Amino acid sequence: MLEKCSPFENMVLYSLNKDVTTCEEAASAKGIPLQNELKSLIIDTSIGLYLLNIPGDKLANLRSIKKAIKVKEAFLAGEDILSRLKVEAGTVTPLLSRIWNIPQLLSLDVLEYDFVSTNAGTHNKYIIFNPTILKSHPNTTTGYFSK
Repeated sequence: MLEKCSPFENMVLYSLNKDVTTCEEAASAKGIPLQNELKSLIIDTSIGLYLLNIPGDKLANLRSIKKAIKVKEAFLAGEDILSRLKVEAGTVTPLLSRIWNIPQLLSLDVLEYDFVSTNAGTHNKYIIFNPTILKSHPNTTTGYFSK
């Protein structure tokens, strides 16, 4: 069951027959292109945390992120921050209300795809959705944040 977290709470939840952690593992297990697996990363900046959403076949472009939100420091959050948010590598997702409520960075290349898939806060449950839903977040900065 997904947390009460608009706009995701009424979506169909799918299961994998094994646990996955990386985007590569998830896309392979689902039989979808890697680019359609949403990569969600917690970014720690000098002004607070952000959730970054990029295609699964890309890497975070921290230089673009710093420029867009006008900060000098931005880096991937460490295990201590992930633990505080009650997530771990492979379970970061905009589906969880505690993550959805963080300001978001949406890489515009995500919107080039008809669908994306992401984990549902576990290593073996996921959803598939139209990525334009991510634009509905009230505190989203868009740009090209992947390389």
